[in-house]
Amino acid sequence: MKKLGRKRKHPSKDITSQNRAASSSIKRPGPKKNPIPLEEPIPQNSNQVNTQDKLIDLAKNKQGLEKLKKYVDSSLTYDSIKFRNFIFKIGDVLLIQASEENLIGELIKIIPTNGIKEYPFWPAVQVKWYYKKKDINRKKNNLLNQQNFDSISDYELFPSNHKDIIYIESIINKCKVYTYEEYDNITDPSDFTFFTRAKYEINTELLHPKFDDWKKGCICKKPLNPDQLYIKCDKCNGWYHPKCCGIDEKDSDKINNFVCPNCIKE
Repeated sequence: MKKLGRKRKHPSKDITSQNRAASSSIKRPGPKKNPIPLEEPIPQNSNQVNTQDKLIDLAKNKQGLEKLKKYVDSSLTYDSIKFRNFIFKIGDVLLIQASEENLIGELIKIIPTNGIKEYPFWPAVQVKWYYKKKDINRKKNNLLNQQNFDSISDYELFPSNHKDIIYIESIINKCKVYTYEEYDNITDPSDFTFFTRAKYEINTELLHPKFDDWKKGCICKKPLNPDQLYIKCDKCNGWYHPKCCGIDEKDSDKINNFVCPNCIKE
């Protein structure tokens, strides 16, 4: 008998937003009184990643900021930007601070200047937000049933078409987002590791594919949540919740051979 344990037996405090609405209004932290020196976007096909001395000097005063126009060509397309000694590239998934909560978004565009009206010479980035299960419209997606809702992991994300432009200073760290199958093979995921198996359309507030079409498991016929405990049937190799099979979770380790209720009936 093989047992699939929870990915996180004691999940840490959620590092992302707990109750983010579908609104695009996000409080963006502006440059500090003594701002972190401006970092230079890296043009596509450029190997130049450490030529920031002139930018750092210019960023120290207002007159210098005016001169930055000649060093950052807003007509170019940039695929990378260096900030706090980290290089962030188009396609990276970022952990982002917004107000008092942390959000997750995919970097889709680097805007060297004029990205945010109030601070035109500070670089900004455009992100496409990932939603979490608390953000999903439960009624429209057949999630009012608590068992359905619990089939979605706290570390499950839903890429959306919700875009925003944010300050580069909002970036905290990088995250990794895997498919369900990839995530299921990770034995010890970090708090910056997530997975996805559906997209979320913010205009219709619907999941694609819809929840009812997700791959099912157990006799309860609910989508598998990799953070829940399952036991594997030695006959059909299916995964089952111990509780659904009348087994106390604390006794699941004591079972040497497990045959699911469906196979017993055959």
